Amino acid sequence: MGSHLLTLIKNTFQNMQKFIYSILILFLGIFFVECQNSPLSNIHDSETAKVTLALVTQLGPKTATISWECSSSQPGSVVYGRGGIESASISLENAKIHSMTLHNLESNTDYIASVFCSSDINNLQGVPIAFKTWVSDFPNRTRGLWVVGGIGADANPVSQIDFFDPVTSTWYPAASSIPTPRAFANVVSHKEKIYVIGGLEKQAGIYVASRKTEVYDPYLDQWKTLAEMPTANQGGVIASVGEEIFIIAGTTTTDMTTGTVLNTVSRFFPGIGPTGVWQSYVSLTAIFARIDMAGCGLNGSILFTGGRFNADGSAQVTADGYVPSVNSTTSAGEPSINLARHGSGSACVKPLNLDSFPTDPEWFAVIGGSTGTSTLQPVGSITPSNRTDFSQIGTGLFTIGPILPVSVYYPGTQASYETRKLFVLGGASALNIPTDTVYSIGLQNPIASTWTLETQKMPRARYAHKVIRIDR
Repeated sequence: MGSHLLTLIKNTFQNMQKFIYSILILFLGIFFVECQNSPLSNIHDSETAKVTLALVTQLGPKTATISWECSSSQPGSVVYGRGGIESASISLENAKIHSMTLHNLESNTDYIASVFCSSDINNLQGVPIAFKTWVSDFPNRTRGLWVVGGIGADANPVSQIDFFDPVTSTWYPAASSIPTPRAFANVVSHKEKIYVIGGLEKQAGIYVASRKTEVYDPYLDQWKTLAEMPTANQGGVIASVGEEIFIIAGTTTTDMTTGTVLNTVSRFFPGIGPTGVWQSYVSLTAIFARIDMAGCGLNGSILFTGGRFNADGSAQVTADGYVPSVNSTTSAGEPSINLARHGSGSACVKPLNLDSFPTDPEWFAVIGGSTGTSTLQPVGSITPSNRTDFSQIGTGLFTIGPILPVSVYYPGTQASYETRKLFVLGGASALNIPTDTVYSIGLQNPIASTWTLETQKMPRARYAHKVIRIDR
C-alpha cells in the first residue's frame, strides 16, 4: 500500500512538471507574438512609466488629497512629510489616474510630497508637490473680524469677544470671553492668536492699570495666562513684528501726567519658555510721550499718529514710525493727520498675494476720535469727531477721507479683504454712551468712496475696544 502511494505521488508530480512546462512554452510563444499585450510588457512599463500630471485636488486642516496621472496603467505611490519622508501610501491597483487622501496632517503646516507610477519607490524618480494645510475647517475664523475689549453700556469692561463674518454678514455673539475684562488694552494678532495685554481692569469698582498678558487660541478655543508685563501699560501702540510683540507709548497709571511711558519699548517673546519673556529697553531716538494714539504694524515698522500729549492731555496731529530692527524712529518725518484727535480707530491695510485683490494699495487709516483735552483715563469729557484720514503708503501724506455719518470716539476699525471693505464698529457718541452701529467703505480707494451703514448691528455696544483679524 505504501509503495503504491509513493508511485502515485511521483507520477502526479511528473505530470505537474509537464503541465507547467507546457504553459511556460505557450506563454513564451505569446510573448514573442504579442509582446505588447503580455504581462511581461507591464513589468517593462513599470520601469519606464512616468508621472504626466500631478496636483493637490483638495485641502483641509488635517488632510490633503493628491491626484496624478501615469503614462501607463500602473500602481501608484506617494511619500510625504514636513522636512523629509515621514510617511508613505501605496496603491497596488493598476490605473493611469490615482487619487490618495493623506490623513493625520498638522494644520497650517508646509508639506512636501512625491508621487510615483509604481509600487517601488526606491528605484524611480518621483514628482514633488508642495502644499500647506489649512489653518482650520472654518475659513471664516481667518477672514472674520474679532471685537475685543472695551467699555459697555453698563460702564464696565466688556468680557465677551464678538465675532463678525463680513462675507456672510453674520455675527457670532460671545464667541469667547476674556478671563480678565479690560478696556484701552493693547490687543494684537500674533501667529494667529489673540493677545490682550495691559489696559484698564476694574478692581473693587475702580479702574486700575493692568500688567496682565492673556492669549486666546481661536482654533482650540482656549485661553492661557502668560508672563505679566514688568510695568503696567494702557493706551499704548502695539504691533506684531516677526517672532515678537512690541508696545510703545501709553501710560502706567490712570493719570497720564504721572505715568506716561517715555521712550521705553516693551518687547515680548511669546515663544520663550512656557509663559513667554518680557524685556524693556530705551529707544535710541525719542518716541512721542502720548497715550491713545492711532497706530498699527506694517512691513516691519510700527506707525503711530495723534494721541494725547502727556503734559496737558491735548490732542495731537504729528506722526512717526518706530522700527524695531534698528531700535529707532524713522529719520524721515511721517505725514501728520489733518485734525488733531485721540482715541481714533486705526488700521493698517495690507493686501497679501492670496487675497482676492492683492494689488490694492496699502493704507494707514485713522477714523473718528476725540478733539477734546483730558489727562485721565477713562476721560472726563470727549468731543467726538467724524473726520477720517487715509495715508496711502508711499505717498507721504494723509488725505482727508469721506466724512463718517456719525461722530464717534474710540471705535474699532479693521479691513475685510474678501469683501474689499474697511469696517468701523461701535465707538462712543458721547461720554460713556457706546454705540452698536457698523459702517463700511471701499478699500480700493477709500478717499473716493462713500460710507455705508451696515444692516447688521453689533451684538453689544462698546467703545475703547479693538477689532482684529488673526491672519494679519
